Amino acid sequence: MEVKEIEEMKGTRKTEEMKDIGETKELEESENLEDFGTCDECYQNNFGLNWCHPCNVKQFQNEFGKWTSEDSEIDEFIQQIQLNANKSQEIIEWIPFDKLKNITYLAKGVLVAYKARWRDGFIYYWNYEVENWSRYGEQNVCLKSLDNSTNKFDFLQEIKNQLKFRGKNAIAIYGVTKNPTKNEYIMVMKYAGYGSLRNLLNNKFEKLTWKGKYNILLEIVIGLTNIHEMGLHKDFHSGNIVNQSLTLSYISDFGLCKPVTENDLENIYVMLEVLTSYPPYYNIPHNENLAMGIFKGLKSEIKCEIPQFLKEIVEKCWNFEPLDHPTVKELRSQLEKYDYNCNNEIK
Repeated sequence: MEVKEIEEMKGTRKTEEMKDIGETKELEESENLEDFGTCDECYQNNFGLNWCHPCNVKQFQNEFGKWTSEDSEIDEFIQQIQLNANKSQEIIEWIPFDKLKNITYLAKGVLVAYKARWRDGFIYYWNYEVENWSRYGEQNVCLKSLDNSTNKFDFLQEIKNQLKFRGKNAIAIYGVTKNPTKNEYIMVMKYAGYGSLRNLLNNKFEKLTWKGKYNILLEIVIGLTNIHEMGLHKDFHSGNIVNQSLTLSYISDFGLCKPVTENDLENIYVMLEVLTSYPPYYNIPHNENLAMGIFKGLKSEIKCEIPQFLKEIVEKCWNFEPLDHPTVKELRSQLEKYDYNCNNEIK
């Protein structure tokens, strides 16, 4: 491959990464707007950024007869979400499989994951000048398909939970498609170029400054706060946190959400992984003896020196009494307080 071609590919990847980060910031900023202006067509107040609910409902309804998932329950599921959406990040759509290209295998967990290029990109708003949806444009996406152990209810529940937290430090979901060859339904989601947090720590840890590690922790804690405010909690570990860039993290995989329980140890385990790169209790066999040791207060080894303020947070999380552990809100407050008042301790 020519040097020029390699440089062009690098430039393309950099441009797409910046574009994706821009999308993330735009969604976050739109959450804080109070006045979205009026619709150019009906002159009613917009519900979201360039989003007129009554007009868009009509556009979606006009398209219901033009697509089908070949499953009436999934069709109705998508349609109801579209009809209830008050902003673009609250919708999903049916994505024809032929709109996806360059599909490559990524990994297998509860769901099987692939990377692909989506030719259209997600919807921004209805463009009356061209009588069509204004879209993001061609983009990388992650495809997650059902395996044999995942039923349709769990699949749709995962989509509901994922959609609920879009724009709130959780990975975005764009829609559903179907692989006609394998006859399997697939979630189409935002692609995180750096993969799971575990993968990033395995391969890029030496590139992370203390400030970078701090930024990862803050992004994760903000995402957890948003989840807990919805009254939910999830199976939380470095495998279901993904990174779009070196320090921009998202929470993913919401199928196992359950009613919220504060003051648990999962937060501290992820914090220690980010700070040290080591999984919790990496040097101890994971068996009943370890479980009993944790119950009796066994702490995971810290392999390196860490900034004092972070060490203090870790020690609070390690308190023997679970009710004395800081809540996610308290962790967020402590991290944000440091960011504003003690900027010179880490770099």
